[in-house]
Amino acid sequence: MDRARTAALAGRCLLWAGLVVPGLCAGRLGLSEPRPVWQQAAGAGVLAAATALARRRPLAAFALTAALCLADAPALFGLSYGPALAVFALLLGLRAERTGPAALGFAAVAAAGTVRIALGGGDPVPPWLVMTGTLVFGCVLPWLGGRYWRQSRELTAAGWLRAVRLEEEQRLAEERARLRERARTAQDMHDSLGHELSLLALRAGGLQVAPDLPERHRVAVAGLRAAAADATDRLHRIIGVLREDDDEPLPLGPSVWIRPGSRALAPRLAALWSVVRAPPCRPPPPCDARRQTPLPDPA
Repeated sequence: MDRARTAALAGRCLLWAGLVVPGLCAGRLGLSEPRPVWQQAAGAGVLAAATALARRRPLAAFALTAALCLADAPALFGLSYGPALAVFALLLGLRAERTGPAALGFAAVAAAGTVRIALGGGDPVPPWLVMTGTLVFGCVLPWLGGRYWRQSRELTAAGWLRAVRLEEEQRLAEERARLRERARTAQDMHDSLGHELSLLALRAGGLQVAPDLPERHRVAVAGLRAAAADATDRLHRIIGVLREDDDEPLPLGPSVWIRPGSRALAPRLAALWSVVRAPPCRPPPPCDARRQTPLPDPA
């Protein structure tokens, strides 16, 4: 923060120094009438005040510089403070948000210059034309350049903001697509592997309680049922990770009530095994028309 303030202060000092140099050198180089030291000091003080106000109140800074130029030359044209007037007109277009105050400021400068020329005596037409040209080319054109610069910066910032928003929307769309793909994969795993593992565990449980199964096969079937139940649980956890939401996990079938050691459902498994072992129903024998006895005639 301190470094930024120091940099801003250094920039203002450099701007002030650059604006004061033409006023100090024009008289010594013979480009304008020589002025007393107090006038040069007063001009430097006015430019310092305008430089201090240029960031927050650019219209006030332009008005101070215009008043200094009118005090120096009624026609508003001079090499001492003309460059400063153009610079502050540029800063007015760059930093002012509205155009109405700037237009009123230009009109006020034109009116004040007209009054100054009229009170000066002599032919007012040539000085008025010079003042008008100076106002147009030394104030309005720099102000338009500042407006263009401001709009260009705003458009650039809006373009970067739009690009950032598009990148964020694209990232969100990719994230949603990835989550949909994960959910679809989890659903496919639930529909295929979960159902098959649950059915395998259920069949192994039914086979385990079969009455005519040898003991060693019963132990092997119990291990198979336990392995199927563990695989179903691991699949359930994997699906929960893939879904990544707060919804209730999808049920994977009856593996939750066929864990090893659960004896309460043994009668149900025995009944299931009896249904599985039951022989299929045989179709009735085909009818023989020759062996059928004719029904008595109701008449």
